[in-house]
Amino acid sequence: MAMSQTRRAMSLDVRSLRWIMLVGAAMMAVFIFIDLAIVPDELTREYLISRLALQIPALLLLLLYTFHRTYEQYQQSALLLAMVVITYANYWLIQQSWMQAEFAFSYEGTLLYTFFGFFVVRMNFKFGITYVLLSLFGFGALVLFYPIYGEYNFVNLGFVAMAQSICLVGLFTLTRSLHEVDTLAERLHSLSRLDQLTGLFNRRAYEQDGAMQFEQARRNGLPLSVYLVDIDNFKDYNDGYGHQQGDVVIRAQADILRAVFKRQTDIIGRFGGEEFIIIASSLGPDEAQVMAGRVLEKWAGRMEPHGKGKGGPHVSCSIGISTLVPSGKLKLMQQIEFADQALYRAKENGRNRFEIAPPPEDEADGGIHEEKRLVQRRTAVERRKVAVG
Repeated sequence: MAMSQTRRAMSLDVRSLRWIMLVGAAMMAVFIFIDLAIVPDELTREYLISRLALQIPALLLLLLYTFHRTYEQYQQSALLLAMVVITYANYWLIQQSWMQAEFAFSYEGTLLYTFFGFFVVRMNFKFGITYVLLSLFGFGALVLFYPIYGEYNFVNLGFVAMAQSICLVGLFTLTRSLHEVDTLAERLHSLSRLDQLTGLFNRRAYEQDGAMQFEQARRNGLPLSVYLVDIDNFKDYNDGYGHQQGDVVIRAQADILRAVFKRQTDIIGRFGGEEFIIIASSLGPDEAQVMAGRVLEKWAGRMEPHGKGKGGPHVSCSIGISTLVPSGKLKLMQQIEFADQALYRAKENGRNRFEIAPPPEDEADGGIHEEKRLVQRRTAVERRKVAVG
């Protein structure tokens, strides 16, 4: 990811940030009229230079930089630079006010800039530390070399240091809190996409991600394989060994699928009950069969006892596979239907095996010209499943 969780949590969207900067520049402009009412006339030129030639332009340049393609990468560095320029322009004005008119110009603007950068524009904590150190260095130099505030010089330095330290604590707390909120939101989002028993994708997740993978395969002209996997005679197993042991077998099936389909692009989901679905891109027919064979081999190696009802001596599974290059009007749900028919044949032909769905009748539209035919075929398959068990 381009940004860490903390940076995502702390960052404003660019449009909001631009409005905030415009408001900040407008407030600086308004303060010009207020400050000029108390600043000695001989300091008017220096004051206008500080405000109009340095501080406001620095903020506006930062606003313009938000339109540049590199802004997201360097936004914190740019914000730090703008704040340092604005702060030191204010320090220069304080120094000039004392040198030319022995006028003690207010330093409180430094604190306002800190509040603005930390809590309005949301500077990163690491950059916040850098800003505070640079800010205190500049203000410390002022009170060390010029008796601007008389006997309160170092008292004011301590006040600024304490105030900015409190701001840093607040920024750290805010950063940590937003990070926790961001992490929790990601966990909740992840949990909303996962099946609680197996940790695999739930229906919502595999349909969303699978649809995107299906369309990507269509655009790139790549094969896509859809597997439907069903634990053989699971009802008999569940009745014989109990639901708790049935859950163990379901989780074992999930672990086997994860061990076989290990690519980052492989989508593994719980289709429902003891059924599972895998959507795998860039697998040709031969490769798809090899992967299905590995799933069967994994179960054979486990030798998990069954022997209940119509079940064989050991737990096994049946697999239906549909491999094709998406084209025409074909939809992912239609390819899942092809895999479902292949799964039915695997069960009808003895279970503990895989079957391959034949190519669509018409590759231009997947052999499906009417939605009614799809619904009728699905209903017939469901009826056969009930009859076979």
